[in-house]
Amino acid sequence: MLKSNLIKLSLILKSQEFYNQPFKIIYRVLIIFFSSLLNISFKYKINFGNSLFVYTFKNYPKSGLGGRGQYILREGYDPFFKIGQKIFNDKFNFIDIGCSRGFFSMYLISLNKNVKGISIEPLDEAIRDFKEILRLNRVNSKKIQLIKGVISNKDTQQDLYRVNDEHGYYSLARDVYFADKKIKKKLKVKSFTIDNLIINQKKLNIVDFIKIDSEGAEYEILMKSKKTIRKFKPIFLCEMTRKKKEILKFLKDFKYELYAIVDGKVINYTPRETSSDLFAIRKDSRFYKSFINYL
Repeated sequence: MLKSNLIKLSLILKSQEFYNQPFKIIYRVLIIFFSSLLNISFKYKINFGNSLFVYTFKNYPKSGLGGRGQYILREGYDPFFKIGQKIFNDKFNFIDIGCSRGFFSMYLISLNKNVKGISIEPLDEAIRDFKEILRLNRVNSKKIQLIKGVISNKDTQQDLYRVNDEHGYYSLARDVYFADKKIKKKLKVKSFTIDNLIINQKKLNIVDFIKIDSEGAEYEILMKSKKTIRKFKPIFLCEMTRKKKEILKFLKDFKYELYAIVDGKVINYTPRETSSDLFAIRKDSRFYKSFINYL
């Protein structure tokens, strides 16, 4: 655990957010250090401008939970936070795949009082914490559907592997580049496809935005979202940790424009782009105009 925390600390100290506000980041690191030392959990306020909510830090010994990175980085935790409120200037619906403890979902929920979403997460601890965070923020149960499981290309049970023990990463794919040589743990989890949830089960009547954080199953997820794409043309924010060429081709075939978000700026995605996160939007998206205006 100590080694994992030191690695994460070194990454934070190399981040753009540390460069922008070093003293604030150092202060937050010290708070986390002493809270971990004294086994203290706490709640705190998040302010992203249009998005305001209460979040929690939990002193879990297991890496990958607790919210250390979210507390320390906050505004810089995800590059999308700098542009999301500029794009989503109207009510919208979202799917958050791999929502963990709900940090990204809470950002989206808090942007607009008319937002509705589905958040999917396989780990019991994360779901329990997210439910507590929803209660703290008095989020109406009609706004968010929290589903225990994973999204893939199959509607069945699957093996979920703890592929990286130091960072607490779980994945359906064992061949991700960051996987440990020896995988120590796997779970049986319920799997869903986007098309089944949206087209068959009609969990949402419209889908405007889909965030995919699946540590390697991105391409498989997209392969079973074709009906949803054809009907709703959702925006995608997608990690690319595996099958990058296939993901790019898939989205281009569906007429998506591809971008990366780097240091708070949106740039055209090129083969040389090193960012693992892809922002994909179609010209017929109802949010395309606000996106272009932001650019």
